[in-house]
Amino acid sequence: MKSLSYLSIVFIFTFSACIPEEVAVPELICNQPDYEINRTISEVIKNANSVVKQYTYDDVIEAYVISTDEYGNFFKTLHLQTLATATAPSIGFSVPADASNLYVDFRLGNKVYLKLKNQYTDIYYGGLRIGGIYANAYNESSVGRLSQNDYKNVLHPSCVTFTDDQLVKKMTIPELLKDSNLNTLVELNDVQFATAAIGRHYFEESNNVGGGTNWYLIDKNGNQVYLRTSSYARFASNLVPTTKVKIRAVLTKFGLDYQLAVRSEADIEPTTARGMPFFTEDFQTVTDKSNLSLPGWSNLVQAGSLFWKGAMYNGNGCAEFLISGTKVNSNIAWLISPKIDMDVYKNEVLTFRSAQHHLDVDSPLNTLEVYISKNFDGLDVSKATWVKASFNVPQQTTPWYQFIGSGGVDLSGYTGKINIAFKYIGSGKNTALDGAFQLDDVQIYGDK
Repeated sequence: MKSLSYLSIVFIFTFSACIPEEVAVPELICNQPDYEINRTISEVIKNANSVVKQYTYDDVIEAYVISTDEYGNFFKTLHLQTLATATAPSIGFSVPADASNLYVDFRLGNKVYLKLKNQYTDIYYGGLRIGGIYANAYNESSVGRLSQNDYKNVLHPSCVTFTDDQLVKKMTIPELLKDSNLNTLVELNDVQFATAAIGRHYFEESNNVGGGTNWYLIDKNGNQVYLRTSSYARFASNLVPTTKVKIRAVLTKFGLDYQLAVRSEADIEPTTARGMPFFTEDFQTVTDKSNLSLPGWSNLVQAGSLFWKGAMYNGNGCAEFLISGTKVNSNIAWLISPKIDMDVYKNEVLTFRSAQHHLDVDSPLNTLEVYISKNFDGLDVSKATWVKASFNVPQQTTPWYQFIGSGGVDLSGYTGKINIAFKYIGSGKNTALDGAFQLDDVQIYGDK
């Protein structure tokens, strides 16, 4: 606990490991700094890469604050973005700084001038960082925090402030998942927390990943993105909403995982009742590397000798077809759902997630397909009539092991009972056609 007195004004700051307590925000008497902007963020990004580099030119850029450490979900990092125009989208970046309570000087929406000379840049998991220099124990350098003595000489708040509405980008989850959106303020609507999060807190010690909890947000087409909450967030112990939500957050990334971080719980607005699937399979009961066997499901080989197998990656179960040890010309295997009654609900929509790894080419000879049948007997796929369905198939350019949403597969035209089949096609001899596919979170939604 520290007490700092300045003449007749007393501010009391309580410091903890990461979360600030209430800090009195002083009334600002703004003196507009006079800087000439002579560089754009896009120009800075073009000259930056994964290797840290010192910026040697006497350039100044401007951007707007979109993060705040006031509520504990951000720590010693400012996220800033440019203002979108009719011809150019907003561009974001982050500035690590060795200071707490940054929100006192750098308020949400505040335009900030950043003096680049002698600072350092790098691209970290796809996003631009500007800051000081840091070297680890192996003398490997990267962008680090601006020191307490330096950050106010680099970052200069102006007297101009924009609202969230002037800065936010409204988009869907598929539109969101791009590096070009990193460190920008985004908004998703008509999404909900995945079933695993319902009845749980934003932060759960049992789901503690590096000091925070990641819960999936999911849309009606099965697309998902993480919402990450720090253990130090003021709202960490609150329960997640059980409804659909509209959410505003800063997009970040760690490894392959895109993650949304809200500034406060006020960024999460409950809207309508959540959608509930009447059929679901999350593959959490599978046995890793064993032929997949689930109640009611059929796992059938049409060509070759390999079956769909269960797979566990970082605690997440899925179905996987992985070619190994076989030298046959063709591998074709079907994973088929139990019978599903289509007379109980209406406006039914199928969603699922799929991923690829070691896919060399996009080819119909090495792919994942989806079919629907009304007359499958549970044993012989060749005797059934199958209707092929369109969905978002993982491509060769999709990062390995990154699940993507299928999009909504319309099942509303079906009556009676149906089976849904996931068909793998590949080769065991042609190494250009032996890519693997994974399947997860099969769900069907409908209206009563």
